[in-house]
Amino acid sequence: MSVDVEQRIRDRAYAIWLEEGRPHGRDADHWLQAERAILAEAVAVPDHSPVVAVVKAPRKTTNAKPRGVVKTADTNAASEEPPKARKPRTRKTTTT
Repeated sequence: MSVDVEQRIRDRAYAIWLEEGRPHGRDADHWLQAERAILAEAVAVPDHSPVVAVVKAPRKTTNAKPRGVVKTADTNAASEEPPKARKPRTRKTTTT
């Protein structure tokens, strides 16, 4: 029996002795009662093993294409081409 468990049994037996009004000659009964309680706790509660969380990667929710790489200020601005102009959208005409 480890020193820690024995100390816990000793403390529990002392508490039982105090609760029962400090009767004389019942130390073995208190010890056995405390030992059963401490060992039952050890069986009921397994060792505290670390909790491991499983984290899933986020799901892709859109079909959007990724944006282009952001250019830093130290790139040569003179060599960049201006962005291409887009054609304006045209409305579809409906004939009635």
